[in-house]
Amino acid sequence: MQHDPPGGDTLGTPLERIAEALGARLTHSHDEGISDVVIAEPGDALVGMPGVLVLAVGAREEEAPALIAAAGTAGASCVAVRAGADGGLPPAVRDAAAAAGTPVLGVPAGVRWDTVEAEARRELIRGGAGQQGDLYALAQTVATLTHGLVSIEDTAHRVIAYAGPGEEADELRRRSVLGRTCPEPYLAMLRDWGVYQRVRKGDEVVEVAAVPEKDIRRRMVAGINAGARPLGTIWVQEGARPLAPDAEGALRGAARIAGAQLIDHYYRGDPAARLRSREELAHGLLTGRFNTAALAEHLGIPADSGASVVAFDLRDTAARADGTWRDARLAEAAVLVSVHAAAHRRNALVAQACGQIYAMLPEPAGPTGPTGATGSAGPASTTAAAADTAATAAEPALVRWAEHLVAALRQHTRTPVQACVAGTAARLEEIPEVKLRGHRGLGILAAHPERPVGAYSGLVSSMLVRETVELMAARGGVRHPGLTALVAQDAEHGTELARSLRLYLDAFGDVGPVAEILNVHPNTLRYRVRKAAAVAGLDLDDPEHRLAAMLQLRLPARAEESAGPAF
Repeated sequence: MQHDPPGGDTLGTPLERIAEALGARLTHSHDEGISDVVIAEPGDALVGMPGVLVLAVGAREEEAPALIAAAGTAGASCVAVRAGADGGLPPAVRDAAAAAGTPVLGVPAGVRWDTVEAEARRELIRGGAGQQGDLYALAQTVATLTHGLVSIEDTAHRVIAYAGPGEEADELRRRSVLGRTCPEPYLAMLRDWGVYQRVRKGDEVVEVAAVPEKDIRRRMVAGINAGARPLGTIWVQEGARPLAPDAEGALRGAARIAGAQLIDHYYRGDPAARLRSREELAHGLLTGRFNTAALAEHLGIPADSGASVVAFDLRDTAARADGTWRDARLAEAAVLVSVHAAAHRRNALVAQACGQIYAMLPEPAGPTGPTGATGSAGPASTTAAAADTAATAAEPALVRWAEHLVAALRQHTRTPVQACVAGTAARLEEIPEVKLRGHRGLGILAAHPERPVGAYSGLVSSMLVRETVELMAARGGVRHPGLTALVAQDAEHGTELARSLRLYLDAFGDVGPVAEILNVHPNTLRYRVRKAAAVAGLDLDDPEHRLAAMLQLRLPARAEESAGPAF
């Protein structure tokens, strides 16, 4: 998965941004966006192509002018052709571009066509609105996860989104993408094999064998369904390398997400209205600003269902410097999380908040559900206890799922992603409280980059200490004057008495490991501890003195300075 340099997607027109990302030359540009990307070969009939970027794959220098003329007549926004050895465009190509009034993108010899298509797709997703851009983003994510070529079709077998390296496409895919529909002879074969009948029955992912004599490679397909109503199909073709081992799960999760998007597209003739409400729905559930009963009705689950929450942070410090770049990275990662979450739990929702990504995994209430042994609400204390028990039982499986997903995110985003399994809410309305656990847990994990995933149960002690220290820093008030003086002395003389004492107390007096961390002799550490205690006036045999030191020495230096000598 490729990425622009930070801030790169904020400059220029869409075509100029594509050219800059590829190191390509553009004859001229215009302000129109890109609505689609189509692969074309010399001799193809090009009609009805407003807003389309045409990739002239395989067109030789002498064939390119005719293809450019045809694309211009069809209203294409741009034609991408292979540049010459010097990186420039031949005069005949430039003349054809000027005559057609169509910009031409000269693709350098070292840039693969699938890279051009991927960059154009990212621009389409970035600038696109509504269902089409979301489906292309989903197709690109599935192509990345499965190592294959993905296409999404409606019930009329029309290709409405696709992604993957075009150079690895077989004859069937090339004809489907160029013609925007699956060829009838192959449709007849699929009907005879019972493929469509099987994918319309539920969640089954059907494998379709290769037909080498017809240049048709192995495929997998899943039905996009809304209950008993078929909405379309999502396909993945095996390319130059075998499909990923978990390709079936990725396809199943993507089919569930695509179903919701296609319903949005057809909902009462207004594709934008319902899509916005769905986004608001997930974010409102996460933050407590949406009616949970209405959400439950929308998802078709009981209103007293519980839900597990897992929080993710990309830990991409470079991206945080640019808001637009950060948002693009988060959106890209959120689609990947959505695919995995939908494969794991049918009604999964994914939302962004606080610069992080949250997966909400609803689970029905019942005899073994989060509301306890009877599934009834009961007293608040009983419900809370039952929820804690359910969360404890579910935690190991959620941790394993989160570890698998973090590994995928790290591989595809190339950032040090971390996740916190926040736990299980007894009811949907309690999700915001569990979300807050996840946010705080990610804050704890930030200090431990070697840990990809942490669970709330294992982080709660650290959270308690951090919250206490934050409260002390915010409110000021009581300070141990000796400890304040100790910190001030270190700042003045460049010594590390306070840090040495804190680490010593954290290690429960075990000198060896702390001396190794500080790179000093154990006797030097013992001397520092004695001196620190003397300067601060502490009795280290007194547990309250030790606790006071452990808390106050965790205060940020600025909080200590602002507190001054107050005590």
